[in-house]
Amino acid sequence: MSRLTPESIRASQAELPPIGTVITELRRQDPYIQQEQHRYRSPRGFQSWANHLAYAALIEGGLQVMDELNDPIGFWAATTCRWARIVEAPPRFLAPELAEAFRRTPSPRLDEDFPQVLPCFRLMLPDGALFTEDKVPIPVVIVADLRAMADWLPPQAQRIGGISCVGLALDGTSYLTRHSFEQIGERNPTVDDLSHPAWQWDEQAVQSTNQRMEGLAINALLVQLYQPELLTTGPAAKVRSGKGFAGAADTEGTVSPQGPVWIGKDFRLDRTPRAAASNSTSGGGGGAARRPHWRRGHWHTVLHGEKRQSRRMQWFQPVYVGLS
Repeated sequence: MSRLTPESIRASQAELPPIGTVITELRRQDPYIQQEQHRYRSPRGFQSWANHLAYAALIEGGLQVMDELNDPIGFWAATTCRWARIVEAPPRFLAPELAEAFRRTPSPRLDEDFPQVLPCFRLMLPDGALFTEDKVPIPVVIVADLRAMADWLPPQAQRIGGISCVGLALDGTSYLTRHSFEQIGERNPTVDDLSHPAWQWDEQAVQSTNQRMEGLAINALLVQLYQPELLTTGPAAKVRSGKGFAGAADTEGTVSPQGPVWIGKDFRLDRTPRAAASNSTSGGGGGAARRPHWRRGHWHTVLHGEKRQSRRMQWFQPVYVGLS
């Protein structure tokens, strides 16, 4: 089969129904979505839970096609969506203020000693938090720990380790990046290295999207492990009677509605200007004044516990620095 090109993709897209029509039909006809769409209700400012399930089902439905096309990116995205469905990956709603703080916090390099928090979760992003290079919103990123998937993956993929992040864009495309546990210097990138973009003609733009996506996902993963005080659960949606989507029979009784789990719902990014540290012990003002700016946040390993023999990671938030 010939390799996909931008021209062949555009030609095939012209023959497909609009993405909105596909999502509507999936919500009407897919039994899994019909049942699970009532488990959660997305807060205002997030993609609806039912629509997300439909987008994930759309990507998963292309699993066999992506395998036949020998497209590792599409295949892995579809595999991750399938894994999320099988393990019933829960949603985590990232509050807008914390999303902004995460954008100012580079994600640290993790290794194999990193504890397993969740085998998989769905990072629900607030409106406007993440876009593709073509300005298409990416409202959800599925985050999966590949160690938890090891016994379930096909043999050719079991050697791959790290954290897989799959972004589902509103135009039906998927973005994939992998936070490898290996050090960069030890890696030997190949055609099947899943941290690389699928389309080489737009490599820099795709990598920029992937880096922003990975930063949000890894920071959200770390907060769930090391700063659980930022997690809060909202009230569950009330069970309603009557008809479901588009007049279909309502199956709400088959699942128990659960409240949305927020990451940082009450978090507020401190925008109070801080005095910049002096660069000289004499306190002289010989250096050029710097305009107010954000000093990036970071994760740092700290010692704690009895005799300070235990280690944990701690987040130091971004700081707004005033005139120096």
